[in-house]
Amino acid sequence: MLRVLSLGAGVQSSVVALMSAAGELPPIDHAIFADTGWEPKAVYDWLHGYLIPRLPFPVHIVAKGNLREEQIVARVRGSKKVEGDARWASLPYYTMEAGAAREGTIRRQCTGEYKIQPIEKKIRELIGLKPRQRYPKEVVVQQWLGISMDEMQRMKFSTDGWREFWHPLVTKRMTRWDCLQWLERNGHPKAPRSACIGCPFHSNEEWRRMRDETPDEWQDAVEFDRAIRVSGGRRGETFLHRSCVPLDKVDLLTPADRGQLSFLDECSGVCGV
Repeated sequence: MLRVLSLGAGVQSSVVALMSAAGELPPIDHAIFADTGWEPKAVYDWLHGYLIPRLPFPVHIVAKGNLREEQIVARVRGSKKVEGDARWASLPYYTMEAGAAREGTIRRQCTGEYKIQPIEKKIRELIGLKPRQRYPKEVVVQQWLGISMDEMQRMKFSTDGWREFWHPLVTKRMTRWDCLQWLERNGHPKAPRSACIGCPFHSNEEWRRMRDETPDEWQDAVEFDRAIRVSGGRRGETFLHRSCVPLDKVDLLTPADRGQLSFLDECSGVCGV
């Protein structure tokens, strides 16, 4: 059975990869990083400059396109023939319609299209399936996901006969904090948080950190937020922040996040790890 790690290149999935390399977990056959084209620079630097050189198994980089660019080009559904051949796959934007903020009203398709589908396409290739060839009826793939104990609600269970999901950090009862401690104990630097620059799941704390520590990425998110005000042909306006206020105008100094969605609400198990 092929062991395949869905590698987000954040804290948890990086620890899973490094634990396997250190012999604390079974050997991994392949890792797959699905690149949306819009990860922070720290993630790319960590992945290519630190993580991959220390892994004894191949890491495959797959991509379906550039999420940021395609959101801008095809931000109005049905415009792709005019503005370019980009498909509009919605992010979980917040909406303001008739003066009322409605959180999470736009369906989240980005994870499926830019993460899950490219990974599954690569898995098909790794197990030798040709286009349109049916999956085997028996389990041939164990797909590892870097979900930790404090995120157990994000665990996935396979409904496919050809694969099973495994959550090694849950098996080892490790939280994200435990992962950070493991990195420190084993002489590794702290891994970055893996999430698209303009992900609506960012908390106020994460937005503040971006604004204060990576101003270029903050400006990128601010400009993107302005660009998606009309998105997917919807009535009303769309925003990256739950307050339905332009990102550069949001009060990020609040003591709590006031219900802002987080990666605990991302149940696909492949983002933010």
